[in-house]
Amino acid sequence: MATLIELRNLMNDSHLRNKVTTAVIISADTVMRGDDGAAPFLQKPGPPSDHDNRVACAKVAFANAAAEGIKFLMSVLASNNAADVSAITGATDAAIQSNVDEAVDLMAGVVV
Repeated sequence: MATLIELRNLMNDSHLRNKVTTAVIISADTVMRGDDGAAPFLQKPGPPSDHDNRVACAKVAFANAAAEGIKFLMSVLASNNAADVSAITGATDAAIQSNVDEAVDLMAGVVV
């Protein structure tokens, strides 16, 4: 299990931050294309619809990918706090993309 200091230090890992930021852009693109109608994206009745909330989040991601990447990195690190540093830094692209996809609703304010 990574310590709190180790998790905080991972926020400065440029390689991990770049991977997460790229995954954020991929998720934002998925949302903007309207391909967010299935898991891991939540589907609750609106208004506003969950999709509308995600579109607003996606627009912010495209406008400032670096800042949004840091926010999503915080979420990814928090959700993986039980893993050790080597597991986090060694995560595959697919695992990181999955973690980011799962964080989209949280960041868009679409929570159960």
